[in-house]
Amino acid sequence: MSAPVICMHSTEPVAHARNLMLRHRIKHIVVLEKGKPVATLSMKDLIRAMLAEGGAIDKWRPIDNFPASRVISGKLITVDPSTHITKAASMMLKHGISSIPIVKNYELVGILTKTDVAHYFASNMVGQAKVVEMMTSKIITANRYHSLRHILDLMEQNKVGRVVIVDGGRPIGIVTAADIVFAQLETPDGGAPQQMVKFTRKAERASRPKYRYVKSVTITVENIMRSELLTISADEDAARAANIMLESGISSLPVVKDDKLIGIITKTDIMRKVAEMGD
Repeated sequence: MSAPVICMHSTEPVAHARNLMLRHRIKHIVVLEKGKPVATLSMKDLIRAMLAEGGAIDKWRPIDNFPASRVISGKLITVDPSTHITKAASMMLKHGISSIPIVKNYELVGILTKTDVAHYFASNMVGQAKVVEMMTSKIITANRYHSLRHILDLMEQNKVGRVVIVDGGRPIGIVTAADIVFAQLETPDGGAPQQMVKFTRKAERASRPKYRYVKSVTITVENIMRSELLTISADEDAARAANIMLESGISSLPVVKDDKLIGIITKTDIMRKVAEMGD
């Protein structure tokens, strides 16, 4: 487990949660009331709240001022420090959560996340499985010209935290929930990230061109995706895949063969393998 745990009060705003996530490079915060854990706030909760607050992505109502209690979802699931990691992983999969607070004598003492499970797997499962045995073959993809709204819809519909960006079957980038949530920090008034585009009139002789008008254009996937993409082959050791994710601070690796995308291995796949060890 990880300790100490980053916490916030249920009345504190979403903006505080996002700043904590960005500062501490985490995706989960334990929410407290009267000093006791009552829920966890995840990046997926923030994405869900963004979708709920607007029809078109460029008309999102700002959620930064919402209290944490308004965007958290689900019942709090906790385990004791003595719980075996395989059981904890199984519980996280069963409840569709990616972290679980560790409570002893009603006091919060730590938190177990997918990253912690990946550390366990990387240290204890060398040579136990190949990437091809654990990867997901159904990959959610988009192209570089899709809108961020389209990416958000794909994430919500398919219950995933990332979309691989492809060009002719070749992976060229990835967009994660974190990329979108943290991009929103740049637009505190709400709405999709935008850039200003200036259009000019034809210049008169010996004069400077004059601006005809300025238009705000919504940024597409190409502007936000991570183009420095790490990949792995299907026949590699899955423990090595876990190590690459941990060393690079990422949660997934596209799996390629002859430069073509054939699957993806994620920390969820790793957690599923750890849970199977307890069956």
